[in-house]
Amino acid sequence: MIVAWSGLGWLTFPILFVGIAIGSVGGSQTLGPAIGGAVACVVLWFWGRHLNRFGRDHTMWAVPMHWWGASLLAFGAGTTLLVLLYDG
Repeated sequence: MIVAWSGLGWLTFPILFVGIAIGSVGGSQTLGPAIGGAVACVVLWFWGRHLNRFGRDHTMWAVPMHWWGASLLAFGAGTTLLVLLYDG
């Protein structure tokens, strides 16, 4: 698989993985990783928007960093909702 990025876009997935890892260690086994991932997505959104103010794109696979945060947050929220409803 070819990984293509511009600017600081390469930090997208390390930020996400660190958030999930911190959530896994610091929280419950069920919701800890979801909360850590959600916080990482919010960080990606705001940091990506801030970096784009300087006129350079920060993308991973041609998707801006802040949209990775928004889309992964929506995916994570939907997945967590399904897990909570299924375990019900």
